[in-house]
Amino acid sequence: MLDVMEAFLTSGELHGFAVARAAGRPTGSVYPILARLEQAGWLESRWEDEHPEEGRPRRRFYSLTSDGAAASRATVLERRGELPSARSGGRLRPALRLMLRWGYAW
Repeated sequence: MLDVMEAFLTSGELHGFAVARAAGRPTGSVYPILARLEQAGWLESRWEDEHPEEGRPRRRFYSLTSDGAAASRATVLERRGELPSARSGGRLRPALRLMLRWGYAW
């Protein structure tokens, strides 16, 4: 769960598959985490407004609420001893580090 929270602390709004890649976890473990965090009020979600590319379903985007951001920062700091930093590379998973470096479009 810490990897999922770190992904949001460094990236802001992400769709579910991007969270899985950034956290280095399979989607089957990430989506239940996203559901629990949303149910707890730490995340909010929205479906993409634009029509997706042909053959691709609409994406659901997630972002931290203000309470969720504060709680995530406190939890990650308590457990990891530091907060992830997009500039320094912090504790980001290699995939997220590359996506941030290349300006990956979510």
